[in-house]
Amino acid sequence: MEKVFGLAPKIEHYGCMVDLLGRMGCLKEAYDLIMGMPMEANEIIWGSFLSACRVYNNDELGEVAARRLLELNPRDPWGRVMLSNIYAEEAKFDRSMGLRKEIKEKGLKKSPGCSSIEVNGSVHGFLVEDNSHPCYNEINSMLEKIEKLMN
Repeated sequence: MEKVFGLAPKIEHYGCMVDLLGRMGCLKEAYDLIMGMPMEANEIIWGSFLSACRVYNNDELGEVAARRLLELNPRDPWGRVMLSNIYAEEAKFDRSMGLRKEIKEKGLKKSPGCSSIEVNGSVHGFLVEDNSHPCYNEINSMLEKIEKLMN
């Protein structure tokens, strides 16, 4: 990028590459890229990498990513939850339950998942298990129809 276009990659460029490599299952390459970055990786990069470790059940690199996330933000339970899920997939239930216990003992709370969509210039937000949207019944009915078509 620097040689061809004269542009120094920013952290966002590295983040995109880590995400792409992770989605392809190239976890070693993604990790090497993170470790070779000229700047410190942020929560977004480590989170993206941890998500890829979860998808590909790599507890070894997942532990590294989770540790880095904890260093950057020790009050955010997300890294612990993801690592707990990786351990559970690997049938390492003692480790999984240990992390869940730690989350509970420290009183950490995971933020609910959310999505948003823009319709006719208006943004509509949705939280997990939230049915307070005024068009909830219509939206749910449409989702059920789409789900039937997909099956």
